[in-house]
Amino acid sequence: IRIMPRISVVIPVFNSKKYLKETIESVLAQTFQDWELLVVNEFGSDDGSAEIISEYSQKDSRIYLIQNTEPLGLAESLNKGIRLARGEYIARLDADDLAHPKRFQKQIQFMDEHPKVIVCGTYQHHFGPEINWIHKPSKNPEQCKANLLFFCDLCHSTLMLRKQALLDYHLFYDKTYLAEDYELWTRIVQVGQISNIPEVLGKYRWGEGNITVEKKEQLNVESGKIVLKNLKHNLGLELDPSEAILFQGWENPFSKENAGKKREQLLDNLEYVLRRIYERNEEVGFYESNALLSTIAAKWYWAKWGEPFNRLRKVKSIHEIFDQSYRVTFLFRVIRFYKNNKGIKVKIRKIVKKTK
Repeated sequence: IRIMPRISVVIPVFNSKKYLKETIESVLAQTFQDWELLVVNEFGSDDGSAEIISEYSQKDSRIYLIQNTEPLGLAESLNKGIRLARGEYIARLDADDLAHPKRFQKQIQFMDEHPKVIVCGTYQHHFGPEINWIHKPSKNPEQCKANLLFFCDLCHSTLMLRKQALLDYHLFYDKTYLAEDYELWTRIVQVGQISNIPEVLGKYRWGEGNITVEKKEQLNVESGKIVLKNLKHNLGLELDPSEAILFQGWENPFSKENAGKKREQLLDNLEYVLRRIYERNEEVGFYESNALLSTIAAKWYWAKWGEPFNRLRKVKSIHEIFDQSYRVTFLFRVIRFYKNNKGIKVKIRKIVKKTK
């Protein structure tokens, strides 16, 4: 008989043997211990992951192996875990990521104190052979809501979700999307709040299972379509499908080979649409005005100047975003390059790659 815990941890697995023990150990090390761990092993996962999960389940009755008997894919595996979960809260974690020992303790306290919050995330340390940076999504619910209009500014494997809200509003992952997480968050902000604890309570491992070029391009195209869908639903603003390119977020469509008149035309189109978004929101009020201004500014500076997509600044008016003269100085680029690429070998590899 499974006793109802406060937290159900859901980990999807597909041939994840390499780091799975580390991930499970990070759950076992939590200071908050009232949890169950549901590890959903995909059909066809045959590298020994199931055996590792079984070994842990024999030692700890809170750990369960959920074996798919047919291919479900990531989205449906996550939905299966959510439906089987007994906990009041769902804690997401991926099979190669790590949770800080105090993550559950701090998140459950936050969720208990903020009943309107459906999803609570945290800062996350991204690490790997050529990666060493901290993803710092906004802690302000209104800013989170606005940011999700253009980018998936959340750390998926740090999230804790309120299960009853997921059931009440039928908030499950949609398997028709490659970016099933981003699409889900954009629906959640339509009915409740998303917030983040401004502490590094998770570690995200890079360098394993890299996304193929084909899938990255599909995600890039899809990201623009998701933005158009949300503009129509949230603001009643229906754009032409051809304008989806303005909101592709995986790769910057305003840089690279798009130089000269083509780039200038795209930027002119983007400015026009961003002004329309702001004006339409002033009429319907779906987004908090100042939060939306900050998000629009971040989108514009990302598109035009290549700034980080989530670098927010306070903006007094929509006109200030486009009328203000701005350029990224060489010194700023050097400082950013140094901070984002730790170690001399990584720096050399990046420089050589860029000069090829």
